[in-house]
Amino acid sequence: MGIFGLISSFFKKKEKYHYVPHVIEKVILPAFFDDRKIDDVRRNDVDETNLKGYELFNFGENFVLYFENEISEESDTYIRENYTDLREQFYNKGRDFFYLPIIIENIDFEILPVLKSEFPFLSDNFNNRIIDELKTAKYDYGSILSDFIHFIVYKGTISKGFISRNLGYTIVEQKNEETIEEFMKGYIENLSLSNYNQGFRYYSLETNKEEKTNIEKESIESLNTINNEIERLRQSGQLAILAPKIYEFMKKNIEGIIYNDTHPMIITEDFKILIPHCNNLEIKLSHFTKAIYLLFLSNNEPIDLKDLHLHKDRLLFIYKQVSNQNSYDKIKETVEELLKEDNEAIYVHFSRIRKAFLTHFSQYIAFRYYITGDKGKPKKIMFDRKGVTINCNLF
Repeated sequence: MGIFGLISSFFKKKEKYHYVPHVIEKVILPAFFDDRKIDDVRRNDVDETNLKGYELFNFGENFVLYFENEISEESDTYIRENYTDLREQFYNKGRDFFYLPIIIENIDFEILPVLKSEFPFLSDNFNNRIIDELKTAKYDYGSILSDFIHFIVYKGTISKGFISRNLGYTIVEQKNEETIEEFMKGYIENLSLSNYNQGFRYYSLETNKEEKTNIEKESIESLNTINNEIERLRQSGQLAILAPKIYEFMKKNIEGIIYNDTHPMIITEDFKILIPHCNNLEIKLSHFTKAIYLLFLSNNEPIDLKDLHLHKDRLLFIYKQVSNQNSYDKIKETVEELLKEDNEAIYVHFSRIRKAFLTHFSQYIAFRYYITGDKGKPKKIMFDRKGVTINCNLF
């Protein structure tokens, strides 16, 4: 088993503990790792703010970066001459290999669509300030490496080697006496095969077996566009350069807005769900899903799903107003079908509501807006109702 499989097992056993970066000891590794320093930074350390929950700050679970505090001519020449081949070797092990000096030479700043999609609560003016900040920033190797090390919250002493994603980040030292070729060869040979490139993404959507509404199709197309653009930055390695700078700028300038604050919500006369502070963002839901959401939103107390039938008349009333369905019998039939005993279709609607908010917010903010509750327990919306303005008749 390679280094990543072993270290992954080690992390899983220690998952609940929070600790600062340290040297891993008493882990049996292949001979290549004898007397070699290995540091780790736990994800708890890395995710020091809620902001890092956004996809733009995810380098990918298959990310591998070679670094030296001071670039040596030997290493630089070897990597440049063999870069394509090295990337192929890492790719065959399920990893994406990057080298900062090469990435720096190919930076582009066409990221406005990503910023607008990732952070809809930011004004165009603020997004342009971010881009201006990027264009005027220093892009020498020392500054870029320093930004990256600070971003992953690494506080160890390894000065050259590999940085890779694991359950956080793992830093493997290159020994002073070994050549760059020896180090590369040994490291690659001892990598376990990885399927990390199929890792978790906050904004991925599962396809439902049911026919999708136009709203759902539009949402998926929009998310695919965002994902594709972020993936382009990730695959080119530019995310490793741009993300730390974007993060620092946002952290310094809008900390109170992003990390802990939710935003007031308005339900309009025509039943649109708007969040004005987010550029008048509309949360789009199909009619029946929206009716269910508004039922829970207009109830300050949690609703036990075993008692959902007690809310039948109100759900009928809300759905009749929200829906463009002309037939009351069909509206009634839809509601009664949902309320049948052992019908778990309500969870499909909960999932759609959750996805609608996660499309626009990190999980740390979104969970206050959507319907939550432990298994077998009453469900509720945690959002403070003082922040909700309802301009339509829900009663």
